[in-house]
Amino acid sequence: MQLCDLTDESVPDYLTFLVAGTIEHQAELDEKIAAHLKNKWTVQRLSRIDRAILRVGLFEMENSLEVPKKVAIDEAIEMAGDFGDKDSKSFVNGILSNFVEG
Repeated sequence: MQLCDLTDESVPDYLTFLVAGTIEHQAELDEKIAAHLKNKWTVQRLSRIDRAILRVGLFEMENSLEVPKKVAIDEAIEMAGDFGDKDSKSFVNGILSNFVEG
């Protein structure tokens, strides 16, 4: 079953929280991600998949009381492995790890 086939009643609340929150805070998320890019890279230059995974992962890290930051990173890395290119997993890990204290 694809997400687009789900009725409003069957979309999990947590998924709605992640998607709506990521969209609402996209500009702030992009600024935070951009601060950790190197060699004059911009958020817009990233692949769409990596960009989306970083946004959702960072939003979850900063806004979910239910999911520890390291778990959110692991979930983002898993998505990067499933949907990104060969370098996506290490790239997503490298960027999101900057947002974990200690």
